[in-house]
Amino acid sequence: MDRTAPSPLVELSGVSRVFEEEGGERVCALDGISLDVHGGEFVCITGPSGSGKSTLMHIIGCLDRATEGGCRIAGTDVETLDDDGLAVLRRHAFGFVFQSYNLLESLSAAANVELPATYAGLRAGHRHDRARELLTTLGLGDRLDHRPTELSGGEQQRVAIARALMNGARVILADEPTGAIDTEQGAEVLDLLAALAERGHAVIVVSHDRTVASRAHRVVDLVDGRIVGDSGASRAASHGSAPETPKPQVPRRSTIPWLAAVRHGLTALRTAGLRGALTVFSVSLGTWSVLALLGLSEGVRLDIADAMVKMGANRLTVGSMTIRPGATALPPLTLADADAIAEQTANVSSVLPGMWERLPVSRSGESIDPVIVRALSEYEPRTTQNAPWSLAEGTYLSEDDRDTVAQVAVIGPTIRDRLFSPGESALGQHVEIDALPFVVKGVLARHPRQIGDGEMMWLAPNAYDWLGTVIHIPFETGADLVFGRENLNGLDILISDIERIDETAGDIRDLLFRRHGAEYDVTNEALIWTSGKKLKAIHLALFGAIGAIALCLGGMTIVAVSLAGVSQRRREIGIRRAVGARRRDITAQFVVETGVATTLGGAIGALSSFAGGSLLAQVTGAPVGFEPWFVLVALGCAIATGLGFGIVPARRAAGLKPVTALATD
Repeated sequence: MDRTAPSPLVELSGVSRVFEEEGGERVCALDGISLDVHGGEFVCITGPSGSGKSTLMHIIGCLDRATEGGCRIAGTDVETLDDDGLAVLRRHAFGFVFQSYNLLESLSAAANVELPATYAGLRAGHRHDRARELLTTLGLGDRLDHRPTELSGGEQQRVAIARALMNGARVILADEPTGAIDTEQGAEVLDLLAALAERGHAVIVVSHDRTVASRAHRVVDLVDGRIVGDSGASRAASHGSAPETPKPQVPRRSTIPWLAAVRHGLTALRTAGLRGALTVFSVSLGTWSVLALLGLSEGVRLDIADAMVKMGANRLTVGSMTIRPGATALPPLTLADADAIAEQTANVSSVLPGMWERLPVSRSGESIDPVIVRALSEYEPRTTQNAPWSLAEGTYLSEDDRDTVAQVAVIGPTIRDRLFSPGESALGQHVEIDALPFVVKGVLARHPRQIGDGEMMWLAPNAYDWLGTVIHIPFETGADLVFGRENLNGLDILISDIERIDETAGDIRDLLFRRHGAEYDVTNEALIWTSGKKLKAIHLALFGAIGAIALCLGGMTIVAVSLAGVSQRRREIGIRRAVGARRRDITAQFVVETGVATTLGGAIGALSSFAGGSLLAQVTGAPVGFEPWFVLVALGCAIATGLGFGIVPARRAAGLKPVTALATD
């Protein structure tokens, strides 16, 4: 025995392959095959249809597993490898050349050649150079960017041979390599295969064509899954010194080619046609729905917040009188308390001190006694449940009135009716407050109360007559000229964030206790605020549910379209698996493709929502508001939905056996 002879690249020992047919019938495709193939051999496996030629090639190429027997490739026992191990072995040990070329139509010739190195983790620059070198050597240097449909049959087969050599494969497996091309092109392909054998590759061709067999150095005849003839070892095997093709440098541990998957995802989306358009459209529609609902929810929230602010929900009131039965009188509030609250309490935007007393008001001998005279430090009329002030005519108190301690007043509607003749304007006229003259600069309106159907209802004058018998004067004027005191009747405190109103009220209560040693009542429009929060929560829940339904519908569309895509792309999956893609690579490929489509759909939906926001407001008649973070939420929801629902088709694609996928017509 010659111990210096090289070990076979392919060693089969008693290999059998039995298939289970429907109904439990067993079909034996291979029966006890033993075969060794060395580097430098050009072997043709021939036999009639159904003899087991393709099954034998699948076993040798690790596309399928034997039912019985042993198989060693380049010294590696195939039975010890899991699915990932088989993929790595296919990636580096084998190069496949198929009768139908099995090129990916969405990729250029160069990109098809690069595919095995992509899964091997070879850097892009090295991949490009290697593919260009191989294609140029095979006479396709001017066809690098051409797609398979732009190449002749012979050119496509040469691209397939270049792909088989990309990772320096030692074993070239060719299944009917000349079956789909003319005689002249077939001769060229056979010359290439023979040259590869001369360079040290083990070339195994499966063919029933005797012309192909005549070019091989060794012919193995199969009949009914058994070897019935073998012309013997070739010159290269007996010499044991055939040169080897140098392998490109590839990393030992491959990684999922994410960037390549993104590029392939864009390419697949571009060539997917209606399937890709449906995926993008379903995601864009779901994203648009989410953004539209978020816009409506935000618009309603802003509308509710604005209404609550106008109704005093952002206002805390502190009075010098306690409402608790049996409690002692509280120390009077002062301007120093107002300053302390403004300076020492977070979430306070401003503090408005107030004074009021019942004083006589008269004009030209006509007197009203008593009248609530309010000295206020705010300069904008407001309508709330407890402070129903809005203007009917004229102007309200201003900061200039405060700075000049002006003797001006805004009177209530009842005072106007009693002190002025019908049709007579009160503006610019004088009234006397506790014998001091004041110029009327505005008249308050009666307080409207909103009811469910949106109509306005005036409060009955006899029910709340006090609302009309009030006079507003500047705070400084009241403190210096009218009341002549420093003690306050109360404080109105405006807060910035009404979500923290209870916390702020507690802080103010604690501060006043430290200052006076007494517990003051800090009140607000609690009922209004609570109702507003409930309404907002209802809106958010409703809009969120509708948005979730829209996203789920979009996700179901993605699942349906993607599953259909898996069925349509079974051969592509088989090709990728044959050139060395692991299951995780296929999963990543489909997940990334779905992610690309959903990101594009999300972007389209986001742009559509922002562009159509005003139209949505006009159509629905509801307020619409958008925030910048909506874009992130929308894209996040779109991508999460796509990836979440796309994982099922991706896993199904990854679960396909290579031989099953390649057998798809």
